[in-house]
Amino acid sequence: MTTIDLNVVVPKGFSDFDVNSNIDGPQIENLRHEAPPRSSRIAGFAQMSVKARLQALLERGFLSRESAEVLHQEGHLPHVMSDSFIENCIGAFSLPLGIATNFLIDAREYLIPMAVEESSVVAAASHGAKLARSRGGFFTTPTKTIATSQIQFKVAASEAGNVPLWFERVRAEILERANNCHPKLLARGGGATGVELRVLPQPGMFVIHIHVDTREAMGANIVNTIAEDLGRWLPSSLPCTVGLKILTNLTVHRITRVRCEVDAKTLEIGGFSGTDAVDRIVAAWEFADLDPYRAATHNKGIMNGIDPVVIATGNDWRAVEAGAHAYAALTGQYKPLTRWWKSNEGHLVGEIAVPIAVGTVGGVTRLHPAVQSTLALLDNPRADQLSGLIASVGLAQNLSALRALACEGIQRGHMALHEKNIEMMRRYDHVPSLSAVSRGPGASQL
Repeated sequence: MTTIDLNVVVPKGFSDFDVNSNIDGPQIENLRHEAPPRSSRIAGFAQMSVKARLQALLERGFLSRESAEVLHQEGHLPHVMSDSFIENCIGAFSLPLGIATNFLIDAREYLIPMAVEESSVVAAASHGAKLARSRGGFFTTPTKTIATSQIQFKVAASEAGNVPLWFERVRAEILERANNCHPKLLARGGGATGVELRVLPQPGMFVIHIHVDTREAMGANIVNTIAEDLGRWLPSSLPCTVGLKILTNLTVHRITRVRCEVDAKTLEIGGFSGTDAVDRIVAAWEFADLDPYRAATHNKGIMNGIDPVVIATGNDWRAVEAGAHAYAALTGQYKPLTRWWKSNEGHLVGEIAVPIAVGTVGGVTRLHPAVQSTLALLDNPRADQLSGLIASVGLAQNLSALRALACEGIQRGHMALHEKNIEMMRRYDHVPSLSAVSRGPGASQL
């Protein structure tokens, strides 16, 4: 087991955290102690105080002292920074930041930061991750960091047949012009990787897609600049009217795939055997696959896991939401973003495929101090690695929800955690407790 050197100091606003010291010689030996293993399984984590949880993460090497101090502050954004992020700023709006435990992803231990206000979300993700550990956790497929820009244009209907021939002649020139927009990106190994012409269902209407490897950036500003530059050039090469020039959030060249397998024995619950639970979970997924009404709520549950991590890492959750739901409907019928089936050995197998365009550089990710700390908690992943971590949380959330739905009902666990919110409201608004409500009319004593 490894050891760490600690000394008790009193940093501003953080009175009793252990941090590295500058003590030399024999005094260090008096302060050495066995460091807990770097594992995302932390006994009693949910029952600890906020400060004790941060201390546990610090001791296990998931957080530095500086990051722990930032996260311990009740407000992370000075007004001057908030005012630079948005227009008409009057302050900052906070969300609770929780930690989902138990995540084993590609054989590495992770604690996942989640910024969310809804009860049971963090607990459900942690529970799903615990179940997936039974057969090795989550396994990601590396994804490309490709963003796509669109240039819409229209030609006379009589000239529409000539557009594909024109496109083949200028394909290489379009790529070259796109890369000239961002020479530094090209030097970092990114840049335009391909172009395609799409025919829209209106006579003479076309759109050019330019696919760009944006490396560690989400890429919106990069591809929008390329689209606008090429949009100005296009009429000089082809008689046409140029329409919109902007990225698409349906990033089909940036699909993140994650797989997990769950030992059937770990799914035993109540009166259901592991085999029964596997069959019921698969049947619940099949319902979503057949019915778009069910699929909408199925995918909402997945996004319950994905969105909080996207927010906590300073990325655009609205773009991820839009891309995910558009991808779910790409076949013409809205479908679930996950798939579950029984393996030949009788275990539960699940996978998720979802477009997740996120970055680790630029914008809020470089400016927001709490985001810097949450990325540090994740060991400062590359953009493609972060996509895999986020998708893993979505798969874990879905696993936990399907097990609850299929075997015990969604309200049992959710409402037990929601009781804390209700009791807080009750103190101020005289809302009866859930236990009182369950006893029927007249049972509550306010």
